[in-house]
Amino acid sequence: MEQDILYTLKNHRHRSKSKGIAAAITLLLAAVLALISYKIIEIGGIAINVNTEKQLLDTCGIIAGQNIIKTNNIEEACSQEKLNQCINSIENSTSRMECVDLGLECDVDNNCERIINFTSTYNPGRGEVSKSIDVYTNEENHEVNIIDAAVIMLLDFSGSMQGNRINQLKNTVRTFINNDFNLSYSVILYNNSIITTSNIGKGQNHGQSALSIINNTNAGGGTSFILPLQEAVSQIQRTNYEVYYILLISDGSPNEGLGPSLEFVNNNIRNINDNFCILSSSQNSCITIFTLGVDNANTNILGSLSGNTISQNINDYMYTVNANQTEDAFNAIIEEIMCRIGPVIAQDDLYVFNNLELLDQNIDYVFDIDNRILKFYDVEPFNICTEMLNNNSNITLRWGNPRINVLD
Repeated sequence: MEQDILYTLKNHRHRSKSKGIAAAITLLLAAVLALISYKIIEIGGIAINVNTEKQLLDTCGIIAGQNIIKTNNIEEACSQEKLNQCINSIENSTSRMECVDLGLECDVDNNCERIINFTSTYNPGRGEVSKSIDVYTNEENHEVNIIDAAVIMLLDFSGSMQGNRINQLKNTVRTFINNDFNLSYSVILYNNSIITTSNIGKGQNHGQSALSIINNTNAGGGTSFILPLQEAVSQIQRTNYEVYYILLISDGSPNEGLGPSLEFVNNNIRNINDNFCILSSSQNSCITIFTLGVDNANTNILGSLSGNTISQNINDYMYTVNANQTEDAFNAIIEEIMCRIGPVIAQDDLYVFNNLELLDQNIDYVFDIDNRILKFYDVEPFNICTEMLNNNSNITLRWGNPRINVLD
């Protein structure tokens, strides 16, 4: 009996001890699990913070890229004020963001993109980290006043031009020369023969030489179109500009009739490859003829000679005026020549900027999508063409959507 009692007591003590150990182990496991759970929650919180900050960085980059496309103002889009506005859209964000313009990157086909680097520094819960992205926006730049073009002026000094007509013509050409546009040109004075010519050039000395020719020549004789056209093409063959514009001004009709001139134009100007007038180069130049008919000019003949290999639309390439309107028509042609850019790479839905000023399509410019040319108007009260020429303006084209490259 006594032995049974002792055995029972020992067994009870053993079970109590085992329960105590089990309880201790349970408590330890609970503590470990609690710690693990806390760490998991902490890690999960860090992961959430990291993901949130990454999304914030991407969002701010995209917003800045869109602002650049719509305003062309990189400085404002990258300003700390703009960045802070974006950061504050996320509650409790610890981000400090920086924005750096890395400049233009162009491929072999001259497709260019502006690269803006964004770096975000933040503490997700385990110390500060930094993440960076590059944002790319399409960009195309053109200097409006710098055109690798030459204008060859064929000036009618025949007898019928005497009096007001020749005075208006001389004043018109003098004004053009004195404006000293950054544009190469020559003058060819003709009647029934070639009276005198200048070479193609630009600058003060060239201008003085051309003015001397204009001032010291009087009108007289008959009229020939074929001879000045041949001289114009001869000058073209001796030079290497990307684009040539022949400006034929007359008040009459050629003595030889239309045939010789039209045949010459067809064989030397309209027979070149159409692509030369889409993507002109010094090796493959485009040649376009503008005509200006004064008073009694034969508009049928002038219209037949107007245009280039792509188009002979007289509404685009022929002007008819009275003598007192000569300068206005001449200036309209020169502005048509100078106030354009292209061919451009940019696509539809363009944003066109004169420096930081957003220009309005069909008010300030039109986009000739077939030839990929932008033409700028010179109409009151804006006179955008004259403004750009006088201010050496830089035209920036933007289009499309920004894209992101994640760096780390």
